[in-house]
Amino acid sequence: MTTILRLERPDVALVVLYLAAALPLQFWAYLVSPFIWMNYGPPLWPNFVAYAAVAPYVGYLLWRRSPRARFAAYTFLTFDVLRSTRLAHWLPLVLDVIIILYLQTPEMRRLYPSAWRRWGAVILRWAPR
Repeated sequence: MTTILRLERPDVALVVLYLAAALPLQFWAYLVSPFIWMNYGPPLWPNFVAYAAVAPYVGYLLWRRSPRARFAAYTFLTFDVLRSTRLAHWLPLVLDVIIILYLQTPEMRRLYPSAWRRWGAVILRWAPR
């Protein structure tokens, strides 16, 4: 039985909700006021690209268990860690680091296998011996 957030995996659902919350939080922060303790708010274009487009898309990839989901999550969360460090926003920094470390656990590596392993299997099949 499939539900919207795959409730059989509450850990994945929490990560997806964290990433999906970026879209409404970005709009709300832009219309009302920026969150002082989060990365949402002005300036307009870099935040909307990152938090209104990329974060929900990465959440969607994780939810659909795409082969590129873990790599996309690492890339976006590393961007968010660097941005949080530069802006001195410690809450998203801590949450992002926790999610990155959790994605490296054996259970999550089984759920989202490495893209390099599949790439190597395809390329090495035709490699000269």
